[in-house]
Amino acid sequence: MDLLLTFEILLYLNIYYFGLYFGMEMLFLFIKFWLVEHYTWFLYDLVLLCILGGIESMRLYMSQVEDIGRKMEVIFRILVFTVPSQYLVAYFTFYQTRLTQLDLVLGLIMLVTQFVQLGCAFATCLPKYNTISLRQILGMC
Repeated sequence: MDLLLTFEILLYLNIYYFGLYFGMEMLFLFIKFWLVEHYTWFLYDLVLLCILGGIESMRLYMSQVEDIGRKMEVIFRILVFTVPSQYLVAYFTFYQTRLTQLDLVLGLIMLVTQFVQLGCAFATCLPKYNTISLRQILGMC
């Protein structure tokens, strides 16, 4: 399994999914502002959503402009930008006022995608010293 190819494909698909996720979160934020009484966290959530949009857009832009396969520092920069993005998606998924279950499902899909991206990028950055196959492990038993 080529982890770098999996990482690149997930980043490409994440461009379209993040557009959907950001648009739906913005829609839910404005619906909460109009329909939920005593919703005082609107500006705070709006600023955090704009920060999430900036970080994720920068991360996805770097993944499309740079040649990921040849430069490990690009993968490392994408890894660094993935962590704050995951924290903000976790906030919008679990800690903010939830309007519908769709909010939870969209956030969970985004988190799973980002965690798989993080794992693939981290495994790609590791040095490949000694690869042990499953056949070698089972042959030792």
